[in-house]
Amino acid sequence: MTGPAARATPTIRPASADDAEAIAAVLTVALVDKYRPALGRRAADAVAGAVRAEAGAAGVGYFVAEHDGAVVGAAHLALDEGSGAGLVSGMAAVVGWPRALRAAAVLALVGEGPRAADVGYIDELAVAGGARRRGAGRSLLAACEECARAAGKRRLTLWVTSDNHGALALYRGAGFRAARRRRWLIRRLLFRAPGALYMEKTISPG
Repeated sequence: MTGPAARATPTIRPASADDAEAIAAVLTVALVDKYRPALGRRAADAVAGAVRAEAGAAGVGYFVAEHDGAVVGAAHLALDEGSGAGLVSGMAAVVGWPRALRAAAVLALVGEGPRAADVGYIDELAVAGGARRRGAGRSLLAACEECARAAGKRRLTLWVTSDNHGALALYRGAGFRAARRRRWLIRRLLFRAPGALYMEKTISPG
């Protein structure tokens, strides 16, 4: 497709539980190296269960990017330490508790760790391959920043694998800077990445 319609920036809106399957499809394809080791072939089903459990919960912000009525991108923003409580139970409702608990342990290896009270953490951001370079990633970041600002946060943070050059360019272009680097061995074996960068951006509370 060519012309103005192909170049149109996707619309950003808060997600609802009804978007769970579409969000899961985007996340588990774009972030396959993260979810396949944790959940195997049931990744999309399990992530959809987690999204259904968490969408609209206090301290959690899910946003989607839409183009022509289809979800082409998604972001997950955690605003407080208690957010994510529905993650395991949501997965367990789909794949059972043993697999959900195992997945939670694996995903914790690439998790944030303890969070300061002034931080909003972008746990995930992904855009479908065919929708990239249309502004969806930048717009999703802007939505997360606005949400964090309204919640009184002073910093926006995220982890990104050090070999994800497209994402690094996106985050740097949006004003994020690398605050520290994590090198790993077992995570490299699991997630096929040499390491990760913890990036942050200072924001002014609204």
